[in-house]
Amino acid sequence: MKAKTISALCVIIIAFAGYLLTGCASGHKQFAYVVGQGTNEVFEFLVHADGSLQPLGTPNFPAGSDAVAVAPHTSGQFLYVANFAGNDITELDINKGNGELSVPVSNSIVVSTNPPNIFGADIGPVSLAMSPTAPFLFVANQTSGDISAYTVDPGAGGLGTVQNSPFLITPATNPSALAISPKGNLLFTANAAQGTVAVFTIDSNGQLAAVAGSPFSAGAGSAPGAIAVDPSGRFLYVTDKAHNAVVGFAIQSNGTLTSINGSPFATGALPAGLAIDPEGALLYTANSGSNDVSGFAIDPNSGTLGALNGSPFPTGGIGPSGIAVNSNTSVVYVTDQGTHDIAALAISSGGGLKPVTGSPFGVATAATQITLVSR
Repeated sequence: MKAKTISALCVIIIAFAGYLLTGCASGHKQFAYVVGQGTNEVFEFLVHADGSLQPLGTPNFPAGSDAVAVAPHTSGQFLYVANFAGNDITELDINKGNGELSVPVSNSIVVSTNPPNIFGADIGPVSLAMSPTAPFLFVANQTSGDISAYTVDPGAGGLGTVQNSPFLITPATNPSALAISPKGNLLFTANAAQGTVAVFTIDSNGQLAAVAGSPFSAGAGSAPGAIAVDPSGRFLYVTDKAHNAVVGFAIQSNGTLTSINGSPFATGALPAGLAIDPEGALLYTANSGSNDVSGFAIDPNSGTLGALNGSPFPTGGIGPSGIAVNSNTSVVYVTDQGTHDIAALAISSGGGLKPVTGSPFGVATAATQITLVSR
C-alpha cells in the first residue's frame, strides 16, 4: 500500500492499492461505456492498467432513440441506458470476459416486453441510478417532471414497475439528474429550471415519499445540474452552471438538507459533470465552458471543499461534460463533447491531474456521459 497526501483546506490521508485498477490483481478487468448526442449507440472501451482506453471489437452498440445516460447494475452484469426521445430504458448484458455488450435473450419479469430489453419510462428520461443496497432502478423523467421506479430481476436484469410509479416531484419540477445515498434510503434530484434539490425516502418496496421541506433551494438564480453523494452519505454536492460553482449540503438524519459552510465553491466556467472518488476525499467537476476540470479536497468532518493545487486542469479537448473516477482513485475520465473524445487524467499524489499517454481518446459521438464497470 502507498499513501497519498491531499493538501488544501485540510490534510487527508488516503490509502491506495499498489495496482491501478480495482480487482486487476485477482484477474478482473475494467471497461468504460459512453453515450453522446446525435447517436443512438453505446460506445465500449477496455480500460488498460495505465489508464489508457482501447475501443472494443464492437465499439458502437445500438441502444435507443437519443441515448443520454448510462448506469450499471451493482453486480456489473448489466448496463441500463436512458433514451430521451424514445421515452424508454434499454437493458444490455455486459460480457464478463471482454466487456462487450449484447441484448439479453429473455427476462423473467411477470409482464414480458418485446423486444425483451426495452422498458417504458415516462416522458424525457434523462438520468438513472441503481440502488446500491436493493434491487431498484430509478429514472428521472425531465419532461414529465417525475421519477420512474423499477424492481430489478437479480438474475436476468429485467425491469418491473414499482407500485404507484412514476412518482411526481411537487411542486412541479424538471429533474436534470439524480443520485442515491450509499445506504439506499434516500434519493435526490437536481432540478435545474427551478433551482432546487428534491429529496425522497426509499422504502423496502421501492416506494418514494418526499421528506419534510423538500424541495430545497440551491440558491437564488441557481441552476443545479450534476449531483453526487459522498461515500459516507453525509454530504451532497450539485453543480451550478448559473454561478460557475458547486453547491454543498449536509444531509441530516431525516433527509433534510442544510448548507455546508463556505458553499457555494467556485469552479471553472459552466460545470456540467461531477464525480467524487471512492474514498470520499476528492471531488472533480467537468467544466464545459472553460475546457478543464476543477479539483477539490473534501474536508471529512465538515464537507467543505478546498481547491487542489494547480486546479483547474485542462482536458485537452473542448466541451467537457461527463466525468468519472476509477475504482481506486488513480484516473479521472472526462467526455469532451465538442471534440468527440475522452480525456484520461492520472491523479497525482496531491490530487492534481495529468494526461495519461495517448489522451484524449477519440469516440465517434459528441460524448456526454461515461460510466466505468469492473467485471
